[in-house]
Amino acid sequence: MRIWSIRMTRLRVVLATIAVVAAFVALIWAIIAFTPMRQLLPGALKGDLRAKYLETALRLDSLEQAARINNAYLDNIVAIMSDDIPEDSVRAIAVEQIYSADSLLAATEAERLFVSRYEEEERFNLSVLAPIAAEGLIFTSPVASGCEVAPTGDVAKSIALSVAKNLPVSAIYRGTVVDVYCRNDGLFNVIVQHPNDFVSVYNGIGEAFANKGKKVDGGQALGQTPATGIIYFELWHNGSPLDSRDYIAF
Repeated sequence: MRIWSIRMTRLRVVLATIAVVAAFVALIWAIIAFTPMRQLLPGALKGDLRAKYLETALRLDSLEQAARINNAYLDNIVAIMSDDIPEDSVRAIAVEQIYSADSLLAATEAERLFVSRYEEEERFNLSVLAPIAAEGLIFTSPVASGCEVAPTGDVAKSIALSVAKNLPVSAIYRGTVVDVYCRNDGLFNVIVQHPNDFVSVYNGIGEAFANKGKKVDGGQALGQTPATGIIYFELWHNGSPLDSRDYIAF
């Protein structure tokens, strides 16, 4: 039996270890330096090749974006062909509630005579009670302060409020929206029931934000003024029209 052994000093062990590590590092360097793997090193790419890679990446991103747009376009076409697009509920309601005539805006001569006679007979029951009922209620202007106020002279005692277009039209006091409908000219009318039997009417709103049955607070936006900037406002109490200038500081 033959026994083979190697005796090494501590110095030889250290030198052998350094040699093995150096050989391993040299092998890795040779693989990276003389194979395509060298392109993975930062700064190893040539200027023109790097520019081509960047251009390719940008084109790929553009293609992905174009593909998403085309897919969305095709999805819309499929939805239209299959009738899967839901209707705009707000516009649908507005179209359904178009009325041919508004009795408050276009009163007949008989209605005017009736209202005039009714006011004459019941003026002590309505005109006197309205200020009493208004005590404790602080009405605010439906549009921005400083607006131009002009009476229209109709039976409803409505007034024309002139401001800039696309400004908020707000509720004068808390209450409940009892009606919202679109007129034949595309504008909206909003009617709000307030405490103590007060009713406010906002005629000619360009865009309505409130829905029928909605609870609103004083100053809450009901819509916005039309392109002309003019809306017509009415204030009623117990079925009797009031001069809103006596109750609201415009």
